Amino acid sequence: MTRMRMGVLATGLVLGGCAAPVADTPEARLEQAREVAQIEVDGGALADALELGADIAWNASAYALEEELGRPVTDEERGQVRGIFRTALAAFLTPEAWVEASAAVYAAHLTVAEPDDLARFYRTSTGSKLLSLQEELTSKLGDAAEAIVAENEAAFAARVDEALAEAFPEIGGQ
Repeated sequence: MTRMRMGVLATGLVLGGCAAPVADTPEARLEQAREVAQIEVDGGALADALELGADIAWNASAYALEEELGRPVTDEERGQVRGIFRTALAAFLTPEAWVEASAAVYAAHLTVAEPDDLARFYRTSTGSKLLSLQEELTSKLGDAAEAIVAENEAAFAARVDEALAEAFPEIGGQ
């Protein structure tokens, strides 16, 4: 009988030390997702997003700026304009706004346990490394995909032309 009591007591102590599982509610998902989003911000995700936003804004406006200036933009001016875009984006794309927006997306797609799994992963050396390299990895993957498309540009153009001609017969003869 003493062994049984010791077993029950030990089981009770072990279970008493475990946290109760978090109920999978929208509020709990959002709370867990905020933690992941904050880790990502701390790991550079927001900085990467601001750089990408500045690049997109530059690419969308470079031609117009050169037209207005009546000359090509220098590399120094390009950097200056990208900095202006980045600063303007950072005025409203704050860490707090990023965390809330990211958390809402994660909470809508992940169970309450999954953001916790991500947070634990991001706290490992591998997860931390992945966060710190994310912009570089994304850029290199984009470059690799771009190279594949460039190698197949003629085939791509032919397929697009054929599909567009079929979808829009009025432009088929052009």
